[in-house]
Amino acid sequence: MSSQVRSLEDAAEHIIDTLKNYLQVSTLFITVNDGFANRIIRAFNRPQDLGLNQTQQPMLQQYCSLVFRQPETVLVIPNTLEDERTAGLPVTKELGPCSFAGITVKTSDNQTYGTICALNREPIRLDDGQVAFLKSISVFFGYIIELENASVTDSLTGLFNRRYLSYLYQNGSDKQFSVMFIDIDNFKDVNDSFGHDFGDLLLLEIAVRLKQNVRKSDIIVRYGGDEFIICFQHVADHQDLEFVAGKIKDSIKEPYSINGNSIQVSASIGISSAHGVSASLKDLISDADHAMYGIKQNFDKAGISSSDA
Repeated sequence: MSSQVRSLEDAAEHIIDTLKNYLQVSTLFITVNDGFANRIIRAFNRPQDLGLNQTQQPMLQQYCSLVFRQPETVLVIPNTLEDERTAGLPVTKELGPCSFAGITVKTSDNQTYGTICALNREPIRLDDGQVAFLKSISVFFGYIIELENASVTDSLTGLFNRRYLSYLYQNGSDKQFSVMFIDIDNFKDVNDSFGHDFGDLLLLEIAVRLKQNVRKSDIIVRYGGDEFIICFQHVADHQDLEFVAGKIKDSIKEPYSINGNSIQVSASIGISSAHGVSASLKDLISDADHAMYGIKQNFDKAGISSSDA
């Protein structure tokens, strides 16, 4: 199995294939959180049973929040039209009475990252063995998610890495981004003066400040070394981007106290946005990089000051 698994979606496909033969239900679907919202990454439907079409599939996510509310057990609802938790949901009105079952997918640090769910016209009845099997499957998929997260996360700062950008290039085409390219000025001088361990600690502090100045839905990437990229959704207005860039520059300029030393650094920031015109994320990053480089050309290299705390 492992030789055929190349992505989270591949693993979800294997799980769906296993469950559709183990549980005789009409529909199976797996959701994960991709940083924006929960999304269905794989689904299986027996058209002759439930007749679920492609446009209705996204509506199934309305059941996920119910699963999240009781993450320790398998949630089973015998009749969605008669249960007060589901009777009023648009998906229930669309599909009519169904039976629903779902379990959360959690990682080892107890974070919930998705769900495995089933729908059926007839009541879903799970015996102890089936419940135990579903729990085992959810633990396995949680482990796969942890491996996936590790592969797209920068080991030093915990931010996303360039591999995650590749994922966005392939899967974020339907989202309109604005981009900020950030370079820490004269960071090499910090490493030369204080050592690379000190520089790593400074990067950790900078990462914390970046996270404090953006929304949870914004994507921060450590692009490499002392370079960071922030991808914003729904912030196309250039003035808004300049305002956020100003906040970030002011935050980065605030003094740092590291290992008994007080140090100040500054940042050069380039901005790029689509302004309603279709543009790929890769092109936006390239434009922001060029804008940042132009700003850096004019940077006064006396931008670092340090002293003993």
